[in-house]
Amino acid sequence: MFFKLQPLIYSIFFLLSLEAVVLKEDWVQNMAWVLIGLTVLIVWPLTRKPRFIALPLFLSLGALALLSLVDHVIEKQVFIFLISAVYYLTLLGGYRLRFYSSDQTALGMVNLATLATAFLWFTAGLGFYLNFQVSEWAMIAFIVTIVFLCLPSFYINAQDFFDRSQKGNPIKTAPKFIGVIFLSLILALVMSQLLWGILFWPFGYLTLGGSALIIFYEFWDVIRLHIRNELTIKRVAVNFIIGIILLLGILITAQWKLIPLI
Repeated sequence: MFFKLQPLIYSIFFLLSLEAVVLKEDWVQNMAWVLIGLTVLIVWPLTRKPRFIALPLFLSLGALALLSLVDHVIEKQVFIFLISAVYYLTLLGGYRLRFYSSDQTALGMVNLATLATAFLWFTAGLGFYLNFQVSEWAMIAFIVTIVFLCLPSFYINAQDFFDRSQKGNPIKTAPKFIGVIFLSLILALVMSQLLWGILFWPFGYLTLGGSALIIFYEFWDVIRLHIRNELTIKRVAVNFIIGIILLLGILITAQWKLIPLI
C-alpha cells in the first residue's frame, strides 16, 4: 500500500519545517537541528534499521541547504512539495522493508530516494562552495558523507539478493556489512575526484549538481548491479550511452560562464 499514516504525518511535519524556513530565513540552523532530532528520535524507530538513518537525514539537510539558495517564491514552493513527496516515499520504503526485506516496490523507493538525496547533496554542496567562502576541509567532509549516503541502498540490495537466492541456489553466507562499506568507499573516492574536476566547469551549481548526479548514477548503478549479480556488459553500455546523452544535453542547454583571460 502507498498510504501509511505515520510516514505521512512525519512528511507533513517535514513540509511545515521547510515552509517555516521560507517565512523566517534565519531559522535554517534551528530547523536543521529539529530535523536531525526528528530523524534520530522518530524516523529511526519507524524503520528499525540504523543503517537507514542516513537517507532521511541527508535528504533533510540537503533540502534545507538547497532551499536557502533558491530565490523565487514559486520555485521554493514547487521544490518543497516535490521534496516532501520524495521524503514520504523514503520513509514509506524504509517502513515497508522493515516487514519484508524483498519488497521490490519499497526497494525502488529507497533507490529513488538515494538518487534524489544525492542530487540535493551534490547541488547544495557545490552551490555553497561556489557562492560562499567554504574551506577545502569542509568539501572533504562533504565528500566523506557520500559513503553513508550509499550504504542504505547497497545493503538493502545485497540483502534482497541474499533472500531471493535462498529460494533457488542458496548462498552460504549473508551479505557482510563491511563489504558494502568498502563498495561505498570506492564510490565516494571516485566521486571525490570527479567533483574536484567538476568545480572548474564554467556552469552554475544546478548544472554542476545535475551533471554530478548523472555521473554518480553511472557508478552507483554498476555497483548495485554487481551486488545483485545482474551486471552485464550490455546493461553497462546502455546506461553509459544514456548517461552521455543526458550529460551532453545538460551541458549544451546550460548557460556557459567563460572567464576571459587577461
